[in-house]
Amino acid sequence: MLLACSLVSCKGIEITGKTEDVAGYTEAESMIVVGSERNRYRQIFGDTIWDLPLEGQQEDTYGAYFIAKSREFLQNVKTLNMLAEEKGIIATSTEMESIRSISHTFFQSLSAEDIAMMGNCTESDVVSMYTEYFVACKTAEYLLSNVNSEISDADAKIIEVQQIVTSDAELAEKLLQDVNVSGANFAYYAGQYSEDPEINVTLAKSEQDNAYYDAAFQLEQNQISDIIEMEGKYYILKCVNAYDEEATLARKQRLEASIRTTAFDKSFGDYSGQHIIRFREPFWKTIDLKAHPDSTASNFFSLFDENIKL
Repeated sequence: MLLACSLVSCKGIEITGKTEDVAGYTEAESMIVVGSERNRYRQIFGDTIWDLPLEGQQEDTYGAYFIAKSREFLQNVKTLNMLAEEKGIIATSTEMESIRSISHTFFQSLSAEDIAMMGNCTESDVVSMYTEYFVACKTAEYLLSNVNSEISDADAKIIEVQQIVTSDAELAEKLLQDVNVSGANFAYYAGQYSEDPEINVTLAKSEQDNAYYDAAFQLEQNQISDIIEMEGKYYILKCVNAYDEEATLARKQRLEASIRTTAFDKSFGDYSGQHIIRFREPFWKTIDLKAHPDSTASNFFSLFDENIKL
């Protein structure tokens, strides 16, 4: 689920607010989400996943855990929609056109077995759930509107070095001279003399703060460091990739996502702790994840992600 990794659970939050008298989603609306995700998990892990035992949770099996987390997710979507109503956040007429378009696409792709798995849903049910999810996402963006999550390339930078590690200070001095001879093969000397079999090392900026990292990130492409003494070892480094662009971009995205997730968890947790929503509709206790085995539709969230822009 697209927001599932961001939405905090009410479990573990100190309950200081009131339980809201809010109706949950209908069985058909809920099963559109549950059914689509069930099929996605089946395609990856197979049907046996539902009976797998689970430890450290209230639920005994992964199937029961999946249902509990699905209900929790939809409770969070409902909570965000409650906040949206307070803040006047809605789907505009243009946004609703896009929502109706993907709802039609999704519904028309469903087989009879898919519809049965999804609580005999109608296209109107699909429009309702896409709208709720869209407003939840839009509200999440509102909560993050004042958060500066931008990370510079310099702060996310990843480099690759080759290293020679020795406990012998005299050997380190000799090796430093050898590797600085024109045409010397640094990797050869590392393979012959380094006490650490790991010659190629990938380093991330700000991951550690010590002499080794300080020296590494001061190197230019193909530059060799002086001897670095640290914790009884002597290191000589050669920078073989002064800027791994692809890895740096990936790390930058992870760091920015982490900042946004932390900020969202705090802001949403404060609100949801004061406005507690619990779905108590009976159908949640009778969901059969093995029912309608010929149902395969699994693109409720991916279709949204591909076509809706916030």
